[in-house]
Amino acid sequence: MIHTVAFILFYYAIAWSIPGVIMSAMVSLGDPQRIVFIDHQLSKDVEKLHCHPRCMISSNIACRLFWFWISYPFIRKRATTESIKFKIFMWVNALGMWSYILCLGLILIKKMFS
Repeated sequence: MIHTVAFILFYYAIAWSIPGVIMSAMVSLGDPQRIVFIDHQLSKDVEKLHCHPRCMISSNIACRLFWFWISYPFIRKRATTESIKFKIFMWVNALGMWSYILCLGLILIKKMFS
């Protein structure tokens, strides 16, 4: 059972990897308004986040975006937009990040108990 679930998660993670990298690059290297919009939707304190000049460096944007993808299932109620496109974007990427996390966790559990 664990083996089957791990393989399903693994295949989704692999299928998501290329689009995930492309979406991450588009947000972190593209128009800064994309991450500003995501910050306004999901951050607790946007002003504190944006007061540092390093917040708009592409590596910081990518790290923040990955954290938003991982934490989105828990913080989605903060979003004030009704945009279906934004919700689909966040859910697809959250599932991609969680598929890696859960797949690795299930593989470790299987190795520990076998």
